[in-house]
Amino acid sequence: MKRKGSIWGLVFVLLLAILSGCGGKKPAGSGSESGEPAGGDAKKEPVELSFWYGWTGTEAAALEKLIQKWNDIRPDIRVKGLSQSDYQKQLTAITGGNPPDIASNFGQDVVPWGERGAMMPLDDYIKKDNVDLGDFVPAALSSSQSDGKTYALPIAMHVSMLFYNKELLEKAGLNGPPETMGQLKEYIAKLSVKENGGKLQRLGLWPGVDAFTFSYAYGGSYYDAENKQVTPDNAGVKAAVEFGKGIWDQFGSKELDRFASGLGQYMSPQNPFFTGKYAMTIDGEWLPTFIKQYAPNLQYGIAPIPYDENNPSLKHPGNVTTSVFYIPKGVKHPDESWKFLKWLTEPEQMAEFTAAIGNLPTRTSLQQHEIYKDVPGFQEFLQYSSSPNLHSFPATSFSAEYMTEFTTQYNAILRGEVGVDEGLKRVKDKIQPLVK
Repeated sequence: MKRKGSIWGLVFVLLLAILSGCGGKKPAGSGSESGEPAGGDAKKEPVELSFWYGWTGTEAAALEKLIQKWNDIRPDIRVKGLSQSDYQKQLTAITGGNPPDIASNFGQDVVPWGERGAMMPLDDYIKKDNVDLGDFVPAALSSSQSDGKTYALPIAMHVSMLFYNKELLEKAGLNGPPETMGQLKEYIAKLSVKENGGKLQRLGLWPGVDAFTFSYAYGGSYYDAENKQVTPDNAGVKAAVEFGKGIWDQFGSKELDRFASGLGQYMSPQNPFFTGKYAMTIDGEWLPTFIKQYAPNLQYGIAPIPYDENNPSLKHPGNVTTSVFYIPKGVKHPDESWKFLKWLTEPEQMAEFTAAIGNLPTRTSLQQHEIYKDVPGFQEFLQYSSSPNLHSFPATSFSAEYMTEFTTQYNAILRGEVGVDEGLKRVKDKIQPLVK
């Protein structure tokens, strides 16, 4: 699942409506075993659940296959899936009192949504059905928890690495991928090609790529929990912003916009990395599966994210995110929703789904499962996922607003609409009042 920024455009009054008028039922009974329908209700009409998920294309097809598997073994609880990647619509449906019965989201949204009453706590169900939370990767599970409450269960874990076109590097006389940020800057210059009067034909790396990942490459931190201070002006964060700005200015907004207008769609054979428009890219563990499908002849390599050469202890940095399933507050059939959610995140279904779409599972018991042996890139990402220098954006009630504002000001900085210091100050001035 590709990450998309969450937008909190709804007023607090609507969120209060969830707390006051849309409370879900308390757990009435434990979920049955994976394939057993509840007894004694054969003549009753089946409960119908709506399931909104953010995956599209072949990834959505993999999830629909699981939905069909469930419907085949559980005729008493019928699930209808809908590919819906607009998460603002999820929030609108929840606050409007007409939520889907189960939905997917991203880990960075769980705490803000959960604490504001949009997600139903799952702890009573987890305890009653003896779900082993100890089998989940701690960093993945923690993104779904706050103040002792679990608001979602993670189905997949995402880590970014550096992909590079072996043939293009070889033609440029480069022996292997860059290891440090200084080398990365040199590679971008050597691999970028201008022709036809200075027009870009190829980029070494898109300069506006993922400032969060590069912040960790410089040892950055976004929040000082002890002093309850947001820190977008942290030295490591600032260094990452300055790195992106320096690369951007080598080409300029006008030329980059012209170049970008001719790039192909991400999930297609025209992906700019697949066609050689990008010599390198920062992407997640799902990309090798897309390459196998859309560009099987591409000669590529996977390498760690470069690190600050002045601090070797920062090797193998990166940003960890998760995809989760949750039950919205106010659903009509919370018990049935839980049964389906629990089933989806059990090892068998998690393995089937994550292997099909090339994602990392969040259960430690699956990490050596044979189902992943033929998943391209899986071993590289699995090994990388154990790096101590991987970090998640801090899970707070204001993280959605924080990430949105940071991204907004980062783009403004790149385009020269505001200076680096002023842009980061704007982030701090806007987000610090939200800290409670």
